[in-house]
Amino acid sequence: MKRREFESHANLHQIAGFSRYTLQDGLESGVEIIEIRSGNGLRVGVCPWRGLDITFAELNGVNLTWRHPNGAIHPAFYSENNFDWLRGAPSGLVTTCGLESFGPPCEIAGEKWGIHDRISYLPAREVSAQTLWHDEENCEFRLSGSVHQTRLFGANLTLNRAISVNLGENRLVLRDEIRNAGFESAPFCVLYHCNFGFPFVEASVVLSIDSDVTPRDAEAQSGLENWAQIEAPTPNFKEQVFFHDLRAEKTGRASLWNAKRKVGVALRFSRAQLPFFTQWKMLGAGAYVLGLEPSNAPLANRETLLERGEMPVLEAGESRDFELEFEFLSEKL
Repeated sequence: MKRREFESHANLHQIAGFSRYTLQDGLESGVEIIEIRSGNGLRVGVCPWRGLDITFAELNGVNLTWRHPNGAIHPAFYSENNFDWLRGAPSGLVTTCGLESFGPPCEIAGEKWGIHDRISYLPAREVSAQTLWHDEENCEFRLSGSVHQTRLFGANLTLNRAISVNLGENRLVLRDEIRNAGFESAPFCVLYHCNFGFPFVEASVVLSIDSDVTPRDAEAQSGLENWAQIEAPTPNFKEQVFFHDLRAEKTGRASLWNAKRKVGVALRFSRAQLPFFTQWKMLGAGAYVLGLEPSNAPLANRETLLERGEMPVLEAGESRDFELEFEFLSEKL
């Protein structure tokens, strides 16, 4: 959109921009949400209290993402024991997992590591919401901040995040820099848990991934032929996890299209940055969600990755960049 197209009003927020509000009920009480509207049907909510993760996304009034039964619970309720992370997983468009472990719980030398670690439960600092006119035709809504995962006698990791949506475009770009702010080398890992749900995800949705597919276990093996199919909610459904070896050399891509509601999402990322991709298919009654999960290491816990020598390492002062692009569609590509 061009600046001169807005001569009919005095406030850009009449059409697009940021809104900030605080949730005031139950386990969500005190949690801040920063909402971004593109001005073309896209609406997303970002939670500074939960690692600047993206808690929801809508296109043209259709919810795209899965929401946890407890909502965006306050980080004060976090427990790192075993599977307690699941009591308040932020869900939504992006839940960040890491930065020192992800996958199932484990114990190393008496230290316990819960499922998916704790970055998504840490509040952000230095949060900034900016409306940037780069020229007369290009306006960017940029939300940024830093999340620090640190401890005494342990790793000192910083996640610097920027989320950008351009005025009039239904596209979102998430850019992360993960930096070792300490003075010793630090093993690290990151997985982006992208969670899609009803009414976007239903039996009419088409999932497209150009890949060679490997089931995680016997349960996934039983559903291998139908890995790309979305069935109706099924009581007592057992989760199925598939590992995808993407055929694209440079840019990984996965897309979902709902012809009935005429909405879709295309996820793109650099294979050099995020060479591994996992699909989580959980189509149970009351737990109806499809997860797409690019990561910088295979989906295994810290203990397993260290034993296999598959855990990436950041040297003191070193950083790595990661980028996800979401294109929200009202017409099929």
